[in-house]
Amino acid sequence: MSTDSGQGPSRTSPKTTPSTGRRRPFFLWILTGLSVITLGLAFWKWQQDRQLIAQQSRPTPPRLAVLAPEFRLMSPAGTAMNLSDLRGKVVLLNFWATWCPPCDSEMPDLNTIYRQYGNEKDFVVVGVNLQEQPEEVTSYARRRSIDFPVLLDRDGHVTGRDYQIRMLPASVIIDKEGRIRDSWTGPLVREAILARLEKVW
Repeated sequence: MSTDSGQGPSRTSPKTTPSTGRRRPFFLWILTGLSVITLGLAFWKWQQDRQLIAQQSRPTPPRLAVLAPEFRLMSPAGTAMNLSDLRGKVVLLNFWATWCPPCDSEMPDLNTIYRQYGNEKDFVVVGVNLQEQPEEVTSYARRRSIDFPVLLDRDGHVTGRDYQIRMLPASVIIDKEGRIRDSWTGPLVREAILARLEKVW
């Protein structure tokens, strides 16, 4: 007696084996993530090292009550001026550039203070321009009707090395004996500048 049921040869489902194809993307994602994290940590460490080096090498601002560093600079017209030529006057050194909007906003107040108090207080503003051409500075001074003397720091040594200025505008007040009495970075309005000058006058 035949045991054949007439349904043909029996069919068995093939054995399933674990697929390694689906695992690869998972491991690739892990490797990619680890690589990104490693690069991120390396970049963070590099930034921290840069900040540390910058902080260690950053010069300190001009110290108060010390003699102001002497300099000899030329005007756009070619006239030389020494800081020591101004001994006996209160001097406001203003470090600036024509391309600096905050410098430009402060310029009218500096000019007004110089006009009003220059003779009365034996006071002078001196604009130290940072590394620009004489023609640019002359044109700017003419447009702004600047009356106080403007000097050219062509190589930046007076601004950066001697007075250790790193941002513009910056100002330094020097008393009649040639000593630094005040300094600040950024523009100030007329009243704030006068308040600082009155402590020296």
